[in-house]
Amino acid sequence: MTVARIGGSERIVQLDVLRGIAILFILFMNIQYMGDFADPDYYPNRVSWTALDQAAWWVNRLLDGTQRGLLELLFGAGVLIMARAAMAPDGPVAVADLHMRRNIWLMVFGIAHGVILLWPGDILFSYGTAALLIFPFRRLAPRALLALGLVINIGLQLPNVSEYGERVALFEAASAASTRLADGAAPTLGERAALTARAEAEAEARGPDPDKLAAEGAQILGPIATYVPYQQALWVIVQFTQVGIYWENIIEAFGTMLIGMALFKWGIIQGQARPRTYLLLLVAGYGIGLALRIPATIAQLRFEALPDIGMVTFSLARMFLVMGHVGAVSLALTTNGGRALLKPFVANGKLPLSTYMGASAAGVLLFGGPFLGLWGQLGFGQLFGIACTIIAVQIVLANLWLKAFVTGPLEWLWKSLSYAERQPFRRT
Repeated sequence: MTVARIGGSERIVQLDVLRGIAILFILFMNIQYMGDFADPDYYPNRVSWTALDQAAWWVNRLLDGTQRGLLELLFGAGVLIMARAAMAPDGPVAVADLHMRRNIWLMVFGIAHGVILLWPGDILFSYGTAALLIFPFRRLAPRALLALGLVINIGLQLPNVSEYGERVALFEAASAASTRLADGAAPTLGERAALTARAEAEAEARGPDPDKLAAEGAQILGPIATYVPYQQALWVIVQFTQVGIYWENIIEAFGTMLIGMALFKWGIIQGQARPRTYLLLLVAGYGIGLALRIPATIAQLRFEALPDIGMVTFSLARMFLVMGHVGAVSLALTTNGGRALLKPFVANGKLPLSTYMGASAAGVLLFGGPFLGLWGQLGFGQLFGIACTIIAVQIVLANLWLKAFVTGPLEWLWKSLSYAERQPFRRT
């Protein structure tokens, strides 16, 4: 048993296609935070609210989190592929060493993504952390992996369920207080608190606080001396403190990576299952996922302060939609037309780091004040159009790049650091 790179003949096309789609279209989720005000929540109608804006927002909401979910599934499958020489109880320690180095370096890339390429919403740091924890679970049976992954994903949603219940109770208390006050009764201390909280929520739903908007704009649209420190500080806030997506992403990624391991052991994620399995995933995944997502999106589009049912259903809808993506791509790859349509995505699936971090660099150049400074000026439909343009350019560049090079520049650096020796780069 050897510890060697995955050779070209060993690559699984379906995994590259899924990875390419996920890493490209995650920009649809990220560009809203790159190009406009995003604290405390994003207001898609802040600049404009045309039919194009609304259509783009629907796509964003229905796909939200699913690209991330695909990447997490693929991480889990990737752990099994990289650990193929260590699946026996006495597998070589060198595989574990490689796994550790590989993901520690991925965490370093994540830090660089946040403090050098200035993307506060980086996922590489948390994914590297989750992948470090996942290795001992590689030999569990698929059913155990699936069950544990589902329990973790469902458990992650429980705080949101609790918060939703608290908000419902708050609004009911505020409504009751309003009725009593209309009858001339004096408000109690609890009623005053409920009315104040509802008023704050209603003000927040109408749009961002003007003072916060002006302060954020001054930092982002300022010179490099203010822009860079602000974005670096925002990375800390988003990842670790006030928002804290790092901690949540570790749990989410860990649970979904376990599910990815199960799907790989069953042969599902790499295209070895029967077509009816993928048809079931497509129909059930999209059917249930959309049934959960559409009401939540309609509720958001009212721009009201009422409790959002999406807080309860988000994670469950995400997992069903991710399964729908797996089913759709797998079925498409069984046809000539589907393979031709999806073939361009293979290149970006082989260059995930360069694709992901390249999109962040484009965001800095487009929206940062020291550069083009388009931040805060574009409606959601226009931001969506920019995302589509960047994705199209990245698909073309990736396919051209792989004609001359074995791997991407960041992938080459990551592999060379992980294997502690220079890896092939140019094609011979």
